[in-house]
Amino acid sequence: MKSEFNPRPETMTRISLGTLLIFALIICNSLGHARQADGPKMVLVEKTYDAGDIKEKEVIEHSFKVLNIGDRDLVIKKVSPG
Repeated sequence: MKSEFNPRPETMTRISLGTLLIFALIICNSLGHARQADGPKMVLVEKTYDAGDIKEKEVIEHSFKVLNIGDRDLVIKKVSPG
C-alpha cells in the first residue's frame, strides 16, 4: 500500500523555520538567565568547625574562608557564634 502523503515544500519550510525560531528563543532565554546579574553570593569553604574539648578560659582561634562568587561587592556587617 503506497502512501499518498506529499507535503508541499513551502509548508515544510514554514514549519521548520517556526520550530527553529522557537528553539532559538528558548536557548537565548536560558543563556540570558545564566548571565543575569544577581548581586553578591557568599560561599563558605568550611561551614562548621569542631574545636574539640576546651578548658575554661582557653582561647580558641579559627578562620573561616569566605568567597564571593557573585558579581557585586559582598559586605559582611555582623558575625555571631552559633
